[in-house]
Amino acid sequence: MKGEQMDLFDMTTAASKYNAEIIPFPVDRELIFVRETARTLENRHGPAADRFWQMTCRRLYARLQVQGMAEADIKREVDRFAYAVHAEMQRAAWAKWMDENPKGAA
Repeated sequence: MKGEQMDLFDMTTAASKYNAEIIPFPVDRELIFVRETARTLENRHGPAADRFWQMTCRRLYARLQVQGMAEADIKREVDRFAYAVHAEMQRAAWAKWMDENPKGAA
């Protein structure tokens, strides 16, 4: 078959020759998402905060599921996201405390 051109649009041929794994960007590194979630949680209290948190985690879970991520990987990503949000809330609280309590003030 010398001189035969490969059909670049034939997905059956391409799929059988090449395999690729899509690795999504780690959710806990999506800093804007983490910070926005943390700020919202800081401003909500009680049942409203609980509902917001549950809704955010469910949406994240669904987003990762649609992307084709495995169940165990999704749970791990949601856990990492939760840790990142809580760490951001602690960091912000510490920064606020440091601003309100300057060292060396008389």
